[in-house]
This record gives sequence, structure tokens and C-alpha cells, in this order.
Amino acid sequence: MYCSVQDIINLLPSNVAIFDQNLGTPSPGRPDVKRAAMTPAIVTSYITYAQQEIDGRLRPYYVVPLRRVKTYDTEILSDVAPGTNVQIRVHDSGPFANGDTIRLQNTSIYEATTIKSIIDATTVQVTSVVNSYNPEDSIISVLEYPDPIPLITARWAIVYGWNQLFSADQSPAISEFGKENSRLAVNSLDSILSGAVLLFGQDHTGKRFARGSLFDAFQNPTPDFQFGREKQ
Repeated sequence: MYCSVQDIINLLPSNVAIFDQNLGTPSPGRPDVKRAAMTPAIVTSYITYAQQEIDGRLRPYYVVPLRRVKTYDTEILSDVAPGTNVQIRVHDSGPFANGDTIRLQNTSIYEATTIKSIIDATTVQVTSVVNSYNPEDSIISVLEYPDPIPLITARWAIVYGWNQLFSADQSPAISEFGKENSRLAVNSLDSILSGAVLLFGQDHTGKRFARGSLFDAFQNPTPDFQFGREKQ
């Protein structure tokens, strides 16, 4: 998926929750509190719809679906043993963030895991490690989709889910919150289509007899393309 369920949670307002279980009954004395809920499975389907929208628009330029690429590499400075909640020392923990997918590798093996927390300026903690690594030949890499694809996907997925909640609540079919997220997502994608933003590490679809990356700038196949053409 181009983004995670946690990305959706981070962008949603506080009165909307994503849970696997029943939210329970309201607390006594607070009858006016109302929380709408979506399950992770439903949110995942919205992310899939958002990916279809993105892939359809990017297909004239890029080979889709897009792939995760290494955006940062650094050496491991201490021995790493198999286990859970493993701490790894690096030169600088600044490029890492909680929830990042990272790859540990040496000359013969590699594996993917997730950043659980940032301990300090030179130490990160990962959820689990299967193999052993040593400083002589091991590196740690950040694996992610190019910016701003995760944010665009999250905003579009929110539009689908938010509009459904509004319709179920007998509210207007499209809320201002949904409109704004749709506008931001479309404008960000238009930045890619116009050539203002390049998706790092992705394969380009070429001209008839040449790869698109051989040219200085991409040309949109639509002659009357206008940035931000869709308002909602």
C-alpha cells in the first residue's frame, strides 16, 4: 500500500476513530460525545481506491504500481543480534522516523523491519531482527514510496471514508473537510503531472522509441493541462 492505516489516523480529526472492536457506550454525564468509527479493513479498501486513482493518472509518465526505494543509507556502528525491540547505533538517527520501514543488510543477507522508536541522536529501536549483523559490512536503509505519494494516498482515502460517514449521518454528501483534502490531493498530484515534482527512483514510461528519463523535462500528453484544474 502507498500509505498505512496509521497515516490515515494521523490526518483524521479526533471525533473519528479506527478500531477493530466496538467503541463501547458513552461515558456517564457526556451524552453529547459522538465518535464515528471505521475498521482497518474498510480503511485499507479506501487506500486501494486511492492507489487506483493515482496509478491511473500517473500511467502516462511512470511505470505503475510504484515501488518502494531506498531513500537513505547509513552504516551500522554496533553488532546487531536477533530479537525483539532491538537497538541499533548509527551515525545520525535524524533521517529515521517512528513507523518507517527499514532494511538491514550485509554482503550475504537482508531483511525488512520497522522503526519502533528513536532512542537518541544516534540510536534507533526496531520491532524485530531475525539475523545477526556487524559493523564491518552492514548497513541500514530507509525504504519508502517517493514523496508526496503517501500523503496524496492518505488524503484521497480520507475523502472516500469521510464522505461515506457524512452520507450515513444524513449530512451533505461532501463535507468541507472532504473538499479540502480532495483539493490538496489533486494539487499535489498535478505537481507531479506538470513536472514540478519528480518521483525519485521510479521507472518512466518512454516516448515511442526512447525512455522519458532521457529528456530534460516531461511533457504532459494533454495539451490543455492546467494545474489545480479540479476544485473538489
